[in-house]
Amino acid sequence: MSFQLTNHLGRETAHHVFDRAIPAELIVAPGTEVSLAIRDGSNGQITPKTTPQDLHGLNFGLMDPLTGPIFVEGAEPGDALSVEILDIQLGDWGWSGILPDFGLLADRYPGPFLKIWDTTADEIEIGNGHRFDLQPMIGVIGVAPEQPGPHAATVPTVAGGNIDVKYTQKGSRVLLPVFAEGGLLSLGDAHALQGDGELNGTAIECEADILIKVDLVKGAGLIAPVIDTPPSSRVEERYRSFLGVGPDLWEAARSASSQAAVALAAALKMPEDEAYTLLGIFAELRIHEIVDQPNWVVGCMVPLRIFG
Repeated sequence: MSFQLTNHLGRETAHHVFDRAIPAELIVAPGTEVSLAIRDGSNGQITPKTTPQDLHGLNFGLMDPLTGPIFVEGAEPGDALSVEILDIQLGDWGWSGILPDFGLLADRYPGPFLKIWDTTADEIEIGNGHRFDLQPMIGVIGVAPEQPGPHAATVPTVAGGNIDVKYTQKGSRVLLPVFAEGGLLSLGDAHALQGDGELNGTAIECEADILIKVDLVKGAGLIAPVIDTPPSSRVEERYRSFLGVGPDLWEAARSASSQAAVALAAALKMPEDEAYTLLGIFAELRIHEIVDQPNWVVGCMVPLRIFG
C-alpha cells in the first residue's frame, strides 16, 4: 500500500489543524504528482482491539489528522489549486461506529458503538447477504484559510477541510481557492465507503495511500471549493426515500434519518444503533425540495433491495 514517488509525504508529517503559519513539508511546481500516506480519521486512537467503551476516551482534538502542507510554487490569493485524485489505496481494515454524543441523531443513539471492517476485498457485507462495493474517497482536503490562526481539521470551510463529499474519489478533480502564498494543501480522512451526508458522523474510516496531481489555475476567483466528479463507478440502485418535512432543515434531516434507521433495523433484524451506523456508510441524505417555503423536504435514501 504505497506509491512512494520522489515527491512523497508520509504519515509522520501529520498535523491537526489548518493554519497558514504551519511550514510546508513539501514544495512542488505546478503539474507535479505527489504521493501521500495518510492516517485514519481517529489518528490511530482506534485499532481492531478497541472496544466500544474505549470510545469515551477519544481525544477529538486529534481527529482527522492531515498529511501536508504542500506549497505550490506561484500560488497566490485569487488563484486556485487543482488537485486531481489519480489513485487511492486503502489499508487492510477500517472502522465505523457511533462516537459518544456525536452525529445527526446523537440524542436518540448516543453510543458508543464500534464495528471493524475488513477492507482487503472490493466489497463488504452488511448482513443478510447484502453487499456493497467499496468506493474509496477522501474526506478532508483543503488549504490554509484566509484568517490567521488554527482552524480545526474536522470542520468544513470555504478553504475546504472536512467537506466529506463522497465524489472526492479516484478520477475527480478538486479546485480549492488559494488564500495564502503557496496554498498550503493538506489531505486526510480516507473512507472506504460513505453515503451522502455521513449522517451518523463516521463512514468506513481507513488509512490510505493517495496519488494526486497538483496544478495551479491563475486568477480563478473561486469563493469556495469546486469538484469535478468522475464518471460514476457506483452501482445504479433503486432507493426507498424516507421523507422528513418541516420548516427546519436540521429537524427535517433528523426525521428522515430516524425513520430510515428504524426501517433498516427491522429489515436486517439488527439493533437500531447498528442500523444507524450503516446509514452513514451507504444512505444518501438529499434535499429533495427547497423552494416551497416554509417547509423543506429531505430524503434519507436507502437501497430498495434491502427491503426485499
